[in-house]
Amino acid sequence: MMRSRNYQIFSIIFKERFREPTLEIVIPIMLSSNVFINAFYERGNFTIYGIMLAFIPLISVSETIVFSLALRNIIFVTGDHIYRGSIISFLTFPIKRISLFLMMYFSDVIIPYILWLTTTEAFILFSGIPVPQFLVLIYTVGYFFVEDIILSVALTFRSAGISTLLSSFIVGTLFIFGGMLNYYEIIQGYHGLCITSALNPYVLLLYEAVSQKSLPCLFGGIIIELVIALLTFVFSLNKFKRMEI
Repeated sequence: MMRSRNYQIFSIIFKERFREPTLEIVIPIMLSSNVFINAFYERGNFTIYGIMLAFIPLISVSETIVFSLALRNIIFVTGDHIYRGSIISFLTFPIKRISLFLMMYFSDVIIPYILWLTTTEAFILFSGIPVPQFLVLIYTVGYFFVEDIILSVALTFRSAGISTLLSSFIVGTLFIFGGMLNYYEIIQGYHGLCITSALNPYVLLLYEAVSQKSLPCLFGGIIIELVIALLTFVFSLNKFKRMEI
């Protein structure tokens, strides 16, 4: 009985975020857009360089779509419910707040990620291109790192406008200025690279591909991203538990 009730609640949450024809449009585009892996893939000394270029967000259509889809769910669905006060209709469901939050998080963030992971791995499998799986790992950690920050912003400010502007500023700062800072650190001799690598690890990946040098600081940056993602997730969970409407 409990499982049936939880399934019904989750079904309501899921259908609200993925109304037809959302999945019917998104999945084929995500699958077909992986052709950029082929476009950047070249045989020879720059093979791995081309693959890494194909996995950089904004260049990769598939990654951009899944990021945008999760952002839309967080700010303009969950965040909008909180801003308008309509979230109270969900809070009256016979379910604990923690369970409700996890259902929303799964629909908002995890399902778009599963769509990306499934379509990407399927393309890699059928194309036969030797894509290093650490590229998938780096995007995975970075995805949850960014989306969890956006979720904490949305739950804190409760305004779609403010959340969108602030999230765009944070993401842009991390990606653009973080990349510039990483490049500066590489030139200056890696002094603070273990910390700054968390801001934009793709600069380090491209440097490794071109120079054929290994940067151990890259893994330190991934760990920092993972820790921040977990901390912001816990913050958002506590914020939702104590939220007053």
